[in-house]
Amino acid sequence: MSRTPLPPVTIALDTGVATWALRQQLRRVADAFGLPPLDPVIPIAGPFRLADGSGLAAVRAAVEAAVPEVPYLACDLDGYTARPSGTGGTIGVDVRPIRELGAMAASINRALREIADTEELQGERFLVPAVRIQGNAEFVMAASARGLIRPPWYHHLLRLFRAPAPAAPLPQIRRPLDATRLLVLLGDRPTAGLDLGPRRWLKAAELRDRPIRAESLRAYRLARGYELAGPAGGPPGETWFLADLHLGHPEIALYCARPFLGADIEEQDRVLLQNWHHAVRPDDRALVLGDLCAPSDPETYRAAACRLSGRLELVAGNHDPALPGLVPSVTLEAGGQRFLALHDPADVPPGFDGWVIHGHLHDADLVRYPFFDPLRRRVNVSVETAGYVPVPLSLICRLIRERAGPITLREARPA
Repeated sequence: MSRTPLPPVTIALDTGVATWALRQQLRRVADAFGLPPLDPVIPIAGPFRLADGSGLAAVRAAVEAAVPEVPYLACDLDGYTARPSGTGGTIGVDVRPIRELGAMAASINRALREIADTEELQGERFLVPAVRIQGNAEFVMAASARGLIRPPWYHHLLRLFRAPAPAAPLPQIRRPLDATRLLVLLGDRPTAGLDLGPRRWLKAAELRDRPIRAESLRAYRLARGYELAGPAGGPPGETWFLADLHLGHPEIALYCARPFLGADIEEQDRVLLQNWHHAVRPDDRALVLGDLCAPSDPETYRAAACRLSGRLELVAGNHDPALPGLVPSVTLEAGGQRFLALHDPADVPPGFDGWVIHGHLHDADLVRYPFFDPLRRRVNVSVETAGYVPVPLSLICRLIRERAGPITLREARPA
């Protein structure tokens, strides 16, 4: 009796805590094309069919042998791209691999050639598929209308006789993504996953297990420096900045792809407050640049402020209550530079020619509001861009003094 062949196999990066936000992005892309959205994954090999005599155990062995011992694999989501196939094509988010990911993907593809029954291992690698369009002509028209590919020469002639319908713009996307798991998909369903930090294989049900996921995220935070295990150090009398903590906010982890389980408010608050206390000494000057907590009633705000160490200066954010003691901005000088610290950079007074330290944007627009922008003289100390740890003024002055280039996200380091 012959065995039923397995569906095509794909090796993909799990988008992890960014899944919710990325799914919203893909839905907007799909709506622009009038098609149903796809689930966010980042294929790095496949889809492919297994050769006779090979099974999923051989796939896992090939993957494990090729994956370096790292707690995460980094890539950048950067704009959109279109990939043609024989019967149409795919439009999705372009993925630029960095660090070990590119070499690892090539190694996995080489290992899989020994057990795969196809040469089409490239597939949609390094692309988050948003929509698949059937029909070559339909794909070319849809992709060229949005500037993703150059249309054939005869499309220019068609425009002389028929004006193309205006194309809905695709939503902007540019953000880094750290993957902490590799998935083995059968068809579109995950059947197993390699948890990179603990270096263990998980079954399909374990991939959805919240305690296992929480343990994996904590290992990632410690490795990335997003959760400090001890004092951060620094000179006495340091000045610190942090914005947009949103303590107690039940949805902020989903909205901003923070490395916590969605709605796990207690764990998120524990880490943010622990990081604060590991960084800010009682005699240090510490500026909270808005949006400290949720809900934003006066009693909750006062209780949240009392949980922070240091000589606090509280700058009002758009989600903060109107309380005595909250100020719209703070000016200071250090290292021969003038600084204006406030919540929203849109509120900078006209003519101010110093450096602006701000929050409010989170990591929603890293092109214009990265962590450190020497061209516009801006420093974005929102929790997500600051690495979940308060930012010392001495670091900002050093980056200015050393004429550092733009820095998308602060590279926090484990203590």
